[in-house]
Amino acid sequence: MIHTYIQPSAHLRDYIKVYMLLHFQFSPNDPVPIKPFPASPNQGITFYPRGFLTAHHPDEGKLIRRPQTVIFGQQVKRLNLQLAQQEYIMFDVSFQPGILAKFLRHDLGEFVNQNTDAEAVIGREIRSVNDQLANADTYQEMVNIIEHYLWKRIQQVQMTLLPLDKASRWIIPNVSNWSLERWADNSCLSISQFERKFREQVGVSPKLFTRIIRFDNAFRLKEANPHLDWLSVALQTGYHDYQHLVKDFKQFSGDTPNTLLKENDHSPERWLGLI
Repeated sequence: MIHTYIQPSAHLRDYIKVYMLLHFQFSPNDPVPIKPFPASPNQGITFYPRGFLTAHHPDEGKLIRRPQTVIFGQQVKRLNLQLAQQEYIMFDVSFQPGILAKFLRHDLGEFVNQNTDAEAVIGREIRSVNDQLANADTYQEMVNIIEHYLWKRIQQVQMTLLPLDKASRWIIPNVSNWSLERWADNSCLSISQFERKFREQVGVSPKLFTRIIRFDNAFRLKEANPHLDWLSVALQTGYHDYQHLVKDFKQFSGDTPNTLLKENDHSPERWLGLI
């Protein structure tokens, strides 16, 4: 079993942020835990070579079985994910901000809070990739299959990186110093042009995207450092005070900070002792 993050090869790093590979196995008598999945600054494609999961949308009361390969746009609300079989393999490809829109040749505003069947958008080639993953003998072979497909597709769509793409990429590690004026200038665009293009390529406004980044940073920091108090977490991740952090947690996860952490403690990867 495995729960790991993998960096893309050098020639793909301008386009791909990271891969996440999961391989879980449960005994037939084990209750399969639920994974709380709050908003995060990721957009990409997820492959499910073995097993499948269902996504529960708490705000809407919907329970949806995901297709074998899913396009996930910018998520701004919480989901609860539950595995539905004893063996489960997932290969997740997170794109650099704005790149998925170019990869799909679609405005990413169409995919906000959506988990769309990738075959309906990209075509049957994506099913072939998923089939190859299902028949792979090693995890490294799975990485090779994904990277071969990604590079081929990037060349097919004749993707060109613009100043906006580079500026969008640097928002995530520099969110504490982010300003609309600076990033518009770095993109060689006016503020209104930058906001419009950013919405097309990322799916949400720059301001909302930076809030999601800040929330995600706070959640990950506390997850990695349980000894830190929440005020310290808030200040280290760019919040003015604890109250603003709580507000974002409620908006993007539907829970208070402590409640989300407790729920996350019962996620599959922790239940299996993989992290």
